[in-house]
This record gives sequence, C-alpha cells and structure tokens, in this order.
Amino acid sequence: MSVPKEAVDVVWEFFDALMEENEAALTAVLEPQSDAALLYELFGEPALYAASAALRGPCVVRLTRALVLGDSVWLEGEQVTQDTREPIGYVVFKVRQQDGGWKISEISPWHLEAVHYLSDRPDPQSDLSVGVYLTSYGLQISPTANLDGVEQVLIGTMQQEYYPLTSIAKAVRLWRDFRREGELAAHDQTVWAAAVHRIIDKMSLVDEPLEQVALLYNVPTLSLADAYNRIIHHLNITYFDHRYSPIPDPGELLRQAKAAGMEIGEEVPPATNQPLPEETG
Repeated sequence: MSVPKEAVDVVWEFFDALMEENEAALTAVLEPQSDAALLYELFGEPALYAASAALRGPCVVRLTRALVLGDSVWLEGEQVTQDTREPIGYVVFKVRQQDGGWKISEISPWHLEAVHYLSDRPDPQSDLSVGVYLTSYGLQISPTANLDGVEQVLIGTMQQEYYPLTSIAKAVRLWRDFRREGELAAHDQTVWAAAVHRIIDKMSLVDEPLEQVALLYNVPTLSLADAYNRIIHHLNITYFDHRYSPIPDPGELLRQAKAAGMEIGEEVPPATNQPLPEETG
C-alpha cells in the first residue's frame, strides 16, 4: 500500500512550524487529544523537540521507511549529521486521517521496529536510552497548562524519577479519564497520583514492591492499594491497554495486518489482554 503524499507533507509541516515557533501551525498538525497534542499542552515546544529527538543536536531528518495499516501511517525519519550525513538517531511519527486531512498523533524517538516491539528498543543502559529518559527531567510545565493537584504531583515525581515523556503523557491521560467519573473524594491528591504511577509501572512491566511507590509519594500502602484498585476497575485497564500503556502490544501489528487482509503465517493473539492484577496492600 502506498503512502499518501499528504501524510508525508504533515511531517514536514510539523518541522517547519517547530522551527518557526508557530503555535497555530503546530496545533493544526497535531491530532486533538492525542499523545502528541498532550505533550504540547503540558510542556510546550520543548516537549516536541524532545519527543522528535531534535535535542540530539543539529541534524537533517530524512524519511526512510513507512508502515501503512488501516487509517494510520508510521513514518520513520533517520537523523543524520549536517556535514558527514552520519546517522545519529531515529524518530517515528504516527499519522492518522482526521476530517479529510492528516494529523500527527504520536512521536517516538525510536526506529520503526522499536515502536511496535519492546525487544527492539535499545538496552536501558545504552546512551540512547539514557538520553530518552533524561529528556523529560529538565522540561518546565507550560505556563498555559491547566493542571490539577494530582497532575502537578504526578508529573513532578515522574520527572524526578526520569520517566520518559511517553509515560508521563499516558499517566496524565489515564488520570483525566478517571477523574471524569471516579470517586475522587475517597483519597487525597497524593494517593491518587501514587496510584496512577503504580498503574503506569505495571503496564510497563515494572514490578517493584508496592511499598516502594508508597514511600516515594509518602502515602499509606493500604490507601495506595485501594486507589489503584478503584482506578483499574473503573477504567477496565489491561496489560498493553492501547489507551494508557507506554509499551507496545506485541500482537497489535499482527491483528491489524490480518484485519487488512494480509496473509499471516503465525497465530494471531486475541484482541483482549489480561486485566491488571489487584493490589492487596
């Protein structure tokens, strides 16, 4: 399947708007309510520089590969130095059709395979991984961001712990979905923030003791467990939940390929993943 020219054009429009610091143009190329738009809302232009790995230094981006499935296109950009054209990194834009046009919904500082398969991402101790995790640390909350108390505590703590921007955006999205209808009076803001943090860890397959998160936020372990359980049940959160998971669902590409009519040589995993386990405290 060929890549629509308009899908490629919106990536170049993104870089033009970013270089020109054109707020209206940036807003126009980002899909509303997407992870990319949420990063822009929370941290402004610096987050888009960080997400697109432009902070690696002066470079030229050339689009090299693409994956088209359904209404989405993943475009991989190879970043090369301006003088020697030596590759120094990658960035992938997920672009989707909306209202007759194309918008950017996600920006990932990996190559194409690493976006979809956790096993293809660099070793956590590598310079690239460390750089990705550090990019969120120095970012300041945008003065126009309207954050509640939970978000302020949550973002500040996740930045302090060097969580990547993708995880912070997913955490804020999760909390905003829960606070629309959740029983917010059951716990104070710090407990809710700790519970969201715990859920992001679980979906990232990080299995640290519950007490460690409770200590990080200075909240009672039993209160944290109860808040965690309320959120996962209210939102029906599963492993690899496409709404909130910072890591990819290893079966998603196979399911999309089968839905598109492609011949699949291996068993396609079910669309429903296992729910996150309850905490007992």
